Amino acid sequence: MPKTKRKQHDNAMAAGPAQQGQQLKGRLWLEREGQTYLSWGRVVLLERIKEKGSVSAAAKSMGMSFSHAWQLVESMNSLAPEPLVQKQAGGKGGGGAWLTPAGDQAVGEFWDLVQGFQQWIDTQKQ
Repeated sequence: MPKTKRKQHDNAMAAGPAQQGQQLKGRLWLEREGQTYLSWGRVVLLERIKEKGSVSAAAKSMGMSFSHAWQLVESMNSLAPEPLVQKQAGGKGGGGAWLTPAGDQAVGEFWDLVQGFQQWIDTQKQ
């Protein structure tokens, strides 16, 4: 899946130009069964897991506790139709974590939604 360019706007995922002191901004998140499934922070966590090879290193890179990151991964995995992250417990051979093909797909689709949202914002008159 091709990578999409993404911009960050303070705490917003998408933002229009400031005009006459006001600006249209927005954030996206996806819910399943009334619970947050994917959001900006969760998707960045998935990307960091892919980059760093572990939940611990990903959490540290984001200034997040390991237990919180682990909780987010467990939540995403339980809400997804199939797991997004596979994990191997540490030990003599070491542990690790990696994205499944479903995880890679979820990340790409989320950023595609964000890009579409930004395009929609760009068409709005303020």
